[in-house]
Amino acid sequence: MTNTTDTHDEMARRLDDEDWEQSVEEILDESTHSTELGKQMGRDAVRVSIGEMSETDFHKKYHDAVLDEFGVDDRPTKPEEYDE
Repeated sequence: MTNTTDTHDEMARRLDDEDWEQSVEEILDESTHSTELGKQMGRDAVRVSIGEMSETDFHKKYHDAVLDEFGVDDRPTKPEEYDE
C-alpha cells in the first residue's frame, strides 16, 4: 500500500469513529448553530479531501441547509458553474 492509500483509508475510517464524533460534538455544542449540520458537513468535507465527493456535489448538497442555518451561503467553495 502507498502512503496515499494509507492516508485515504485512515481518513475514511475516522468518518465513523466514536471518538471523532464525541470531539466534534463537544466543539460544536459551544455554537448556537446546528451541531448535526456541522457534523454532516465535516464528514463530507473529509470525503471531498480524499476524493470520494466532488466540491461541486458538496456545495450543492449543503447549499439549502447553509441558507436555512445562516441566511446566506458565502462559502468560498462555490463552483464556477453554480448559478445561484
